[in-house]
Amino acid sequence: MPGNNHYADCLCGWCVKMGRGRRARAIYWSPDRSPTFTTYASFTIPNAACPVCGASVFFYQSPFGGRVFFDELGPPWPKHPCTDNAASPVSRPSSSGASRRPVPAWRKNGWEPITLQSSRMIGNWHILPVKNIITGLYFDVLADEALRVDGEVCAFMKPWDANGWSQISIFNLDRERETSFNIFQRKRFERFSRVDAVATRRRRAKS
Repeated sequence: MPGNNHYADCLCGWCVKMGRGRRARAIYWSPDRSPTFTTYASFTIPNAACPVCGASVFFYQSPFGGRVFFDELGPPWPKHPCTDNAASPVSRPSSSGASRRPVPAWRKNGWEPITLQSSRMIGNWHILPVKNIITGLYFDVLADEALRVDGEVCAFMKPWDANGWSQISIFNLDRERETSFNIFQRKRFERFSRVDAVATRRRRAKS
């Protein structure tokens, strides 16, 4: 156990200076199975075949054993019904099955694929470095909570609204559920109190 009663991957405020001792939300993806999420095709072309029905699917496995087969990536993160919580062998998809796929639901609903890096604390905000896969633009967003990214992460973001607010959606493999959180446009909110900005957004969401 390196350090003073802290593990090497400890995420407390003392170890990584995330602030206020809050643990960062951690997201894991398998480095030996996940594709590289750097192109639009990696979000739309399946990387496996269903071991039950043979359909082209997206397969991911975390370092801690969580594994999921998806019909599509992105919100609403539809799991493939044949293999929900399955421990079946994984095979590669056929080229013919992977080439004829409908427009994914996330694109119809306005989500955009992004790459995401771990947050850093600047002032009173958690700063997340983001790259929009479609536009190729790099930018920082503000978040209320810390986020640690281990390896490649399949993430999606809504476009900014008129208030400078948006949302990021990630699927947490180990909990087998979607993880979504609100974000704020840096150029509009960096000088504002994080607590006040979050409270204002919550009040307007309820009204």
